[in-house]
Amino acid sequence: MTSRRIRQWKKAVADGKIRSLGLSNWYIEEIDDFISQVDIRPALVQNEIHPYYQEQAVVPYMHNLGIVMQAWYPFGGRGHTGELLSDETIVKIAKAHNVTAAQVILRWHLQRGVVAIPGSSDPAHILENISVFGFSLSSEEMNEIAALDRNEKHDWY
Repeated sequence: MTSRRIRQWKKAVADGKIRSLGLSNWYIEEIDDFISQVDIRPALVQNEIHPYYQEQAVVPYMHNLGIVMQAWYPFGGRGHTGELLSDETIVKIAKAHNVTAAQVILRWHLQRGVVAIPGSSDPAHILENISVFGFSLSSEEMNEIAALDRNEKHDWY
């Protein structure tokens, strides 16, 4: 982050032009450096997060700073959604709750305190995506999904 950019943000905050800040693709080192230089703490950080790339250190770190985490690619992203939705562990958990694999993944995000906004224009998928409040994942199921972490990013930025 350039000091010129930081000065611009500080002026925009002072002028009342910025009241809230969201960032994308920020991690521990970058956020620590950034918040030490500004007067406004980011409200949200949006990173790639899904069962194969869980950000197990970043998510709780941001939460401890009071920053909301948001997942882009909550289902694994381009070319990987099918693999994730057919993952043996996720499918097993879905069957145990009589829900879909997508609902299990969204519920997993929710229970981790990660905002997941899956995109869909299909009314049936939209209904499926919001129907995640009628069940909870057990600690054991959360641990099973945690064990799926491959530290595998599906997009490079």
